[in-house]
Amino acid sequence: MNLSASALCEMLVGVGEGHMDTDFGSELAARVAREQSANRLPGLTVAVGIGGVPVAEASAGFADLENGVPASSESCYRIGSITKTFTAVLALSLWRQGDLDIDAPVGRYLTGIPFGHLPLRMLLSHSGGLPREVPVDMWESMRGPSTRELFEAFDRVELVAEPGQRWHYSNLGYAVVGQIIEHVTGRSCEAAIEQTLLEPLDLTRTSWTTPADAAVGYRLDPYADMVYREPVMDLGAVDAVGQMWSTPGDLLRWGHALCGGEPGVVPLAVIDAMHTLQVMVDTRTWKRGWGLGLILDRHGDRVLSGHTGSMPGFQAAVSIDRTSATVVVAAANSTRGITLSDLAAEITLDAIAARPAPPAPVWRPAPPCPEEMMALLGGWWSESEEVIFRWCHDGLHAHLASSPATTDTRFAVEAPGRLRAVAGRLQGELLVVTSSPDGIELRWATYPLTRAPR
Repeated sequence: MNLSASALCEMLVGVGEGHMDTDFGSELAARVAREQSANRLPGLTVAVGIGGVPVAEASAGFADLENGVPASSESCYRIGSITKTFTAVLALSLWRQGDLDIDAPVGRYLTGIPFGHLPLRMLLSHSGGLPREVPVDMWESMRGPSTRELFEAFDRVELVAEPGQRWHYSNLGYAVVGQIIEHVTGRSCEAAIEQTLLEPLDLTRTSWTTPADAAVGYRLDPYADMVYREPVMDLGAVDAVGQMWSTPGDLLRWGHALCGGEPGVVPLAVIDAMHTLQVMVDTRTWKRGWGLGLILDRHGDRVLSGHTGSMPGFQAAVSIDRTSATVVVAAANSTRGITLSDLAAEITLDAIAARPAPPAPVWRPAPPCPEEMMALLGGWWSESEEVIFRWCHDGLHAHLASSPATTDTRFAVEAPGRLRAVAGRLQGELLVVTSSPDGIELRWATYPLTRAPR
């Protein structure tokens, strides 16, 4: 039994009488107001969604100070490197379609560059050893390179680490990914993302160019309560790195897609790949890793995914708990002043804690067990450990008798006498069932299982 999105919304924002001890929406509004004031932010917006449904939003300050335009979930902020999540999804979608091989060297698609030996997978996970930036003066001139200037700059690139040696964030790497997408699709990266992702998901407020009603980006004076307008930078040929604008409302929908909520547009295989750890960023405490286009942060027993973004005058963060389909977006129109990734993660955890536990599902008997499976049920032994096989609604399962909750495994039948572990312990390994004069014999991952311990 699942709670409906509307019921979850009521519970989260405190409308459902008796469901919560505190009003999450009021607490969120108070926190956003405190953060905006304490950090001297021109404007700050936080939006929360569950299962694709917006459930809470709070804003403080102004999207445009000069004209008195208040910040809101429909304020259009520059989202910086959150753009990389769109770039990664498109690259991985092309991979799943067979149009792109993420394990192939970059040189297969872009010939004649000195780092053509690097696999695309390492660029997506920032583990290829590429330097952080394209070797041009874009952060001085505040103008991104042309395509010609970008390819000329490739000849000046020097690796900062051996491929796969360590994590090193690289805007250059994603600029290369964008060029590969253009090579494979025959379209600009912008057009490919618009047609493949933005239009099907109805992200009408997400764009590559500055919208007419865009929030104004500011820089804080460190010694006075004053702000200065930041320039609006065009990234040129490296726009796949961080060019996009969006609203917190649109980013909630995008976060829902990154949870797996839009499989018709973003296939679940792509979502799984993005959430699969590729490299550990925090090698001391192992609390931060990187997937393919997503940051993976451990908070206690949960791993939150997402991404951050910053451009002159703007910061943004998306935090996702895939298990509960909870998404939090935070955006501010200030170059510095607050660590939005921390704020978004804390609110994500608060939102999860505010949700009541769903009622336990009603137990019902499974459909009849096929005769050929009956002989497998019960206890088997391997290496002095008992393995229990049982029949459930979704087929054959097995678990270690010593730890049933953490070792549950589900099998799928591939052929008579051949079952594959498709989820859980020893996932992917084969269970082979053969007949003998004494009955049946089992081998799982080549290990023999017997009815009695030995």
